Amino acid sequence: MRQKTWINLGLAFLVLALALALHFGLGRPRVPRAKPLLSDPPSRVNRLAFAFAGHPRVVFRKTGGQWWLVAPFRARAENLNLESLIEGLGETVHAAYPASRFKLGAIGLLPARMRLWVNHQELDFGARDPVGHLRFIREGNRILLVEDVLYYRLAGSFYPLLSPRLLPAGSRIATLEIPGLTLNRTAKGGWHLTPAVKAVSSDRIARLIRRWTYASALSVGPKGHGRPLGTIVIRLIGRKRPRVYRLVHDSFGFALVSRIRPLRFVFPKAVEPRMFTLRANRRKPHARAPRG
Repeated sequence: MRQKTWINLGLAFLVLALALALHFGLGRPRVPRAKPLLSDPPSRVNRLAFAFAGHPRVVFRKTGGQWWLVAPFRARAENLNLESLIEGLGETVHAAYPASRFKLGAIGLLPARMRLWVNHQELDFGARDPVGHLRFIREGNRILLVEDVLYYRLAGSFYPLLSPRLLPAGSRIATLEIPGLTLNRTAKGGWHLTPAVKAVSSDRIARLIRRWTYASALSVGPKGHGRPLGTIVIRLIGRKRPRVYRLVHDSFGFALVSRIRPLRFVFPKAVEPRMFTLRANRRKPHARAPRG
């Protein structure tokens, strides 16, 4: 009887120990509460780079409040899109384990499917956890489990992160050459047209210049192909090198393909007459003499 009592007491202590272990999380991966993936807050990020296996590295840098793509070529980025992406990188880490517990090849980390650099932090993205559908990410000697959203946000083309603006903010056009017409700014701030367009007001000329100054594309992408329609040359005040674009046909309307950067700016068909036509003012009808 006494032996049975001791056995029962031992089982009771075992159950209590297990309950305490479960309650206090003993044996679980140690993760600080709501620990974000990024070591730096999004507001302090000034360098973002990523590379998928077998593909060149894509690098963005922030200079003077403006984000720039610096590799594989240089182009102005869209600040809002970059900041939104960086905010999304601040995902919560759901679990963390020592990397020694895993065979890296079995979880897609040998080699990594994608490598991400945020400032000086380096993260390797692996496969998905088949149970919780989380993404395996290696940081140093740790394996993290994070929501499976970041990989797909980065897996798309980097072109949507670029600015759709044709010209930099604050640009002032000195010369605009479009098919069939050249506009040169005069010393007094007016415009000289070649060939001359009769009966066109200065307001209409200024409107055409504004449309090109603030032109924003539907999308930005690689150079691609298209039936050539002409050449656009824009010279800016304070810039030595002119901006030259090849005008091509596009399924959405038309596109401007940069001669310097491998970029294609796509515009809708509806804006084509407003950007390539300078019509003369309509003549006011003559007043008719009253009958009588």
